[in-house]
Amino acid sequence: MTIKKILFSTLAIGLFSNIYAQTPERKLYVGSNSTEAILEFTGAIQYKFTSKNPQEKTIRKAIESQLEHIVGPMSAATITAVPKGDHIVNEIKVLEQKGTVMNLSYKYKGTAVVGNAAKDTYDIIMPINPSTIYKTSMVGNVNPCTDAHYQSEGDFWYFWNPDNSGCKLVKDKDYFVIKAKLTRIVNTKISYPEYQNLPDSKGNINVHVLFGMDDVDNEKNPLLSKDINSLNYKRFRSYLLRKGYTSTVWSDDQIRSIAKTQNDVSLPYVETIQKDKMIYRFFFGPTGIDENSQAFHWFYKDAIENSSVMLYGGHSGLGGHLDLDSIEEDLGVKINFNTKKYQIFFFDSCTSYRYYNSIFRSQENS
Repeated sequence: MTIKKILFSTLAIGLFSNIYAQTPERKLYVGSNSTEAILEFTGAIQYKFTSKNPQEKTIRKAIESQLEHIVGPMSAATITAVPKGDHIVNEIKVLEQKGTVMNLSYKYKGTAVVGNAAKDTYDIIMPINPSTIYKTSMVGNVNPCTDAHYQSEGDFWYFWNPDNSGCKLVKDKDYFVIKAKLTRIVNTKISYPEYQNLPDSKGNINVHVLFGMDDVDNEKNPLLSKDINSLNYKRFRSYLLRKGYTSTVWSDDQIRSIAKTQNDVSLPYVETIQKDKMIYRFFFGPTGIDENSQAFHWFYKDAIENSSVMLYGGHSGLGGHLDLDSIEEDLGVKINFNTKKYQIFFFDSCTSYRYYNSIFRSQENS
């Protein structure tokens, strides 16, 4: 299967930067003033295996666990960055072994989006032992090396930063800093979206805008809600109405024509905002994979299959909220990409670049 064209974004401001409001939450990564680059470095890891002779796949799993931890410090650095997740690890060597504890080295090469202020090198911060770093960083029952709210070990790799106030981790004992070689990827000069291919057979450009709630306990009507993302919804909506668009709020029956859910499933707020051949469909509701979000899954499926442009603004859930396999399992049906239709997909959530490049590019050869 080939996806004709997709626009991926990690930007908190971008395609509709004059419309989207900036939330008071700290953005872990904003992709403006950044470009893609190749990062290369020699890594090292200490790891205790269950066997003196671990299989290569076990060793690689340990290395990947360590590499996962580069995300947290990158997002907190003076010059921010985020890896694409397309890296290659090779030349794995055993430097020292004492029983089941091994010190290994390896070569890393991968793509990342890196702030333009970085020149020829970029500092990579990684735990020496990824399996013990969380426990080592604990101070009593609190972990000051990670986010004050997301304190679990499962979230640690994404939020940790040894420069946090109160963090007791010691450089070269608990973590180290590696200078990676940075080679910029030159931006293309003549590439641009093929806007002329967006209209459907009736000449309409259908833009599906999916707003995920920040907090599902808030009011589900975005025009009345105090949810953070309702502000984005209202500002975008007001912008269109000032431009002469008209709004039609969907009935429950209309919503269920797309969201083939049971009656006990929370229905989202949906409206059509239209002017001539430009048709926006706004969705507001829960989008978390672990929330009452089956209605979103149906609208997301419909957007992938039928929209000219799809915009998603909401939590990424570390990539899980838009995971295609999980959504297909929830719905009990396949999501069918339209290989004959030109589309633009825009993702505005935490670390979109890392998650959705891999999720959606995997469809190209499926």
